[in-house]
Amino acid sequence: MCTVIVGFDPGARTPLVIAAIRDEMRSRPWDWPARHWPERPELVGGRDRLAGGTWLAVDPRRERVAALLNGWPWDGRMPWEGSYPASRGDLPLKALATQNRDPLAGEDPTGYAPFHLLDADAHRAALYSWDGRCLDTRALPRGVTTIVNTGLDAEDPRVDRHTPEFARTRPDPDLATAEGLGVWGEWPDLITEAARSEPRSAGTTPGGDPSGLIAHAELGDGLVWATGSVTLIALDRDTVRYAFTEDPADPDAWRMIEV
Repeated sequence: MCTVIVGFDPGARTPLVIAAIRDEMRSRPWDWPARHWPERPELVGGRDRLAGGTWLAVDPRRERVAALLNGWPWDGRMPWEGSYPASRGDLPLKALATQNRDPLAGEDPTGYAPFHLLDADAHRAALYSWDGRCLDTRALPRGVTTIVNTGLDAEDPRVDRHTPEFARTRPDPDLATAEGLGVWGEWPDLITEAARSEPRSAGTTPGGDPSGLIAHAELGDGLVWATGSVTLIALDRDTVRYAFTEDPADPDAWRMIEV
């Protein structure tokens, strides 16, 4: 994933709301969110068919979510897929399998390409960032935080442009009564608006709006890198709500995911 917007406030009626935007090669196959992992039957998330992992998963029994973003290495080298022994997509599944609050307990981060791993529930939200040399752990503050591939980067154009608007409209529903996309208030409309605006291009291609929330880049030879899906999560201490779309420009394409 390339952008995760997190509204966290343990004192709110709904302590955690998330909008997670996944940018990936169009040719990379994946499955819609479901219970894809027999060894972890309680977990719900989208599945990457190539490596078998996920970019985001929830554990509805414990009202907890883990989300993964690819990171950038400390020395600026591109973290090419396949050059590391372990898949980063395993990390959200392993994080949710832990009983303690250290989602990387027992993990050797040197086996993974650089990453940012969000681990959050109604009480706590933390970001674990590995750049190939150092593992940094930060608790997310109350309020709305935007996470990008460079982590908690206040100078990223997406952060500067979109965080204030998502913060202004941060939903706080009663999950016992809220229905459908109404759970997330204006956030789905903000995502649709972003999807109909000029997209962000890949860092290796010219053009595009660097502050664009939705990505699209033609890389040549028929290769396309773009936003492939958007996930919305809301949870309190008893309930998890989950919505998903593979066409964020279409407000009617959202589907509620059974958890």
